[in-house]
Amino acid sequence: MVDGSPKQKERFSRAWVVAAAAAANFTYEIVADDERGVDMTVHSHEHTLDFQLKATSNPDIQDDCLVHDLDIRTYDLLRSQQRSGYGVLAVIVVADDTAAWHVMDQRGTSLTRSAYYLPLFGMPSTSNTATIRLRVPMSNLLTANAMKLMMDAQAARWAS
Repeated sequence: MVDGSPKQKERFSRAWVVAAAAAANFTYEIVADDERGVDMTVHSHEHTLDFQLKATSNPDIQDDCLVHDLDIRTYDLLRSQQRSGYGVLAVIVVADDTAAWHVMDQRGTSLTRSAYYLPLFGMPSTSNTATIRLRVPMSNLLTANAMKLMMDAQAARWAS
């Protein structure tokens, strides 16, 4: 059994977002320099979702939520209502063994385990100075439909 390196987990987490974006008929781009707290951006024809990606093989699960500590700088960047893109945290849970991450046979392809999301746009400020503990509901599966709903929320923001 081989647990993936942080870089390998980061690369694999992109596959989850790419799959959901493609299934929703959205385009995407990988951000080379995440200076704005963004690893990937997903585009509809008019709107964007900005994703910060985190991957773990050892999730902290409490009360049907994934618990994730995010650095304050990234939290503040993604929650800002002044940003043009809708800031979203995506937490991808991978298996301990990298051999189980991607399985393909004659019946199809699967990515193992799951991806979850938490919209950060408009979240409250915090007095914390280093990190903020976020609770990502396990019901927030990062599916094509969830991506469409977030894109609709982004569109509604500009319509008002």
